[in-house]
Amino acid sequence: MTDTTPVSVVIVTYNEEERIRDCIESVLAATHGLVDAEIVLVDSNSTDRTVDIAAEYPVTIVRIPDDELTTPGAGRYIGTATTDGDPILFVDGDMVIKRPWLERALSTLAGRADIGAVDGYLDTPPSETTAIEVDAVRGVSLYSRDALRSVGGFDPYLRSLEDIHLGYQLTGAGYTLVRLPEVAAEHTSRNSLSEPFRRLKRGYTVGSGQALRRSIGSKRLLKKHLGRIRYRLALAAWLCVGVGAVLFRPAFGLWLLLSVLASGVLVHERGLKGGAGFLIGKLFGLVGVVGGMVGAPERPESFPTERVETVQQGPIVPAATAPVDDGENT
Repeated sequence: MTDTTPVSVVIVTYNEEERIRDCIESVLAATHGLVDAEIVLVDSNSTDRTVDIAAEYPVTIVRIPDDELTTPGAGRYIGTATTDGDPILFVDGDMVIKRPWLERALSTLAGRADIGAVDGYLDTPPSETTAIEVDAVRGVSLYSRDALRSVGGFDPYLRSLEDIHLGYQLTGAGYTLVRLPEVAAEHTSRNSLSEPFRRLKRGYTVGSGQALRRSIGSKRLLKKHLGRIRYRLALAAWLCVGVGAVLFRPAFGLWLLLSVLASGVLVHERGLKGGAGFLIGKLFGLVGVVGGMVGAPERPESFPTERVETVQQGPIVPAATAPVDDGENT
């Protein structure tokens, strides 16, 4: 299958020198003999050799040079603005995509005008055998450019949840989002205990609060985001109960006992590191909700695209000449 219109592939990176080679080669292998590919790597001001390694390949490289502007949403926003192909495939720099999923995703998106985006599963094959409709796509995902344009695309100022927020907007605009019953990509797993601290350091924890603030004018969006953070809200309510129970010692003892029991169940189900990481993540998330609600949201169109640097201008990679690896992607 080939197409006269190239598919745009946007790879978003930040310090991925150990993984970016595999990522780019998986993209080249997946598009080989399938579609012409316009590949753009958007780097979020990496401090390692990510850009140097990427420059070995036939890809366009642009860099967001200011840490204050480097969000996952910004990478996707810039990637959309600097590409012309349709549809647009978004890939994180630590992922290795799978050709069978890409081929089916392209066919699915082309088959129905109401489908705005398609994704799949990460790492592990699902138990489902049929495609399902979802509220938002994630990770490796294929979007219709018209669908993105209809809702303004990714919000470059969101520190996280940029894909979730966009998904809610797309479904609200009448588009259908589809998850295919197969693995779209392999994704590097992260330490469950250190992950909340990484997200806190990168500023991702405020994403929920930012998304809520941006949704105040829409009852539907606000309801969607509040439902998504219901466990964090329940944790906040439980902590408030604990603070109130301090004034009455027997009640506080019961609160403390129930808290210990709940923590024990969590550790039993997720393991010590997983349970601790879950609780720490939710606590950091609560702080992020408050922090993200502070201040008026900036308009996406105000993002300073003129500060983005072009490091390398790559060609359209013809389907017939894209290199292929010897792995599963072929």
